[in-house]
Parts: sequence; structure tokens; C-alpha cells
Amino acid sequence: MNHLILLLLLSFGVFTVNATSVHVCTNADGKKSFQDQPCDAGLKADIKTIKTTPSQTSTMYDPSAKTTAYNQMRSDNERRQLDRDIKRSENRIVDYRNNMQRELSLLRKKKNYANNNLAGAEWENSISTEMQAVTSKYSTLITSEEARLANLRKQAAGN
Repeated sequence: MNHLILLLLLSFGVFTVNATSVHVCTNADGKKSFQDQPCDAGLKADIKTIKTTPSQTSTMYDPSAKTTAYNQMRSDNERRQLDRDIKRSENRIVDYRNNMQRELSLLRKKKNYANNNLAGAEWENSISTEMQAVTSKYSTLITSEEARLANLRKQAAGN
């Protein structure tokens, strides 16, 4: 009788669905990482269970297959994150250029109100100085973001 129960339990184990857990850690910027260890303190932690069918169970017991799948998933997630970062960087550059044009346009309109006298000339000079400062500010931001974008694209090309 005990042999029959043991045989039934063993045969039942062959047809069960196996599962493995992956820890999903999200930082304050919303970037997610997937790992087999619990998340560090301060990160939002979530555990995802990946179920496998009986035909996949043979690879689940092979540690190298589990590591390969994990590494592939991690690589895919890093690639998607790089793509998002590249798009975000491109959008920032466009925003900086649009903001610079908007501020310069407002200052040009202001310049039109300068009277044709000494006070008007002084005001026009101060507006010109302000326009140079706006151009310098946005040029620095754009240059910095373009360097960041070039680095992200280089990383993406290396993957």
C-alpha cells in the first residue's frame, strides 16, 4: 500500500508545473532590474513567478540553462532601457531647442519696445546680454545632452 502511494506521488510530480521566481527591483527613476537575489534596501521589490510546462522541466534543473535564460532576459531589458534612454535624451534636446527659441522670441519682442533714446539703448543692451545668456545656457545643456546621447548610442551599438 505504501509503495502504491509513493508511486502515485512520484508520477504526479512528473506532470506538475514547475516554477522559478525572479526578483524585480525598481529604483526611484523607475528603472527595473531582474535578479535571482532579493532587492537591495530602498528599492521597490516585486517577485515574479515564471511557470514552466513539463516539457521544460528538464532544463529547469540545469543551472546553466537557468542562468542563460536569466542573462538573456537581463540583456533584453537592458536593451529596452537603453532604447528608452536614447528616446528620452533625443526629446530633451528637442525641448531645449524649443525652449531656447521661445525665450529668445520673447526677448526679441521686448527689444522692439525700446525707445530710440539713451534709456532705450541701455535697455536694448541689457536685453541683448540676456539673449546671450539664454543662448549660452541652452547651448551648454544641448551639448551636454548630445554627449550623453552619443554615449547611449555607443552602448546600444555595443550590445
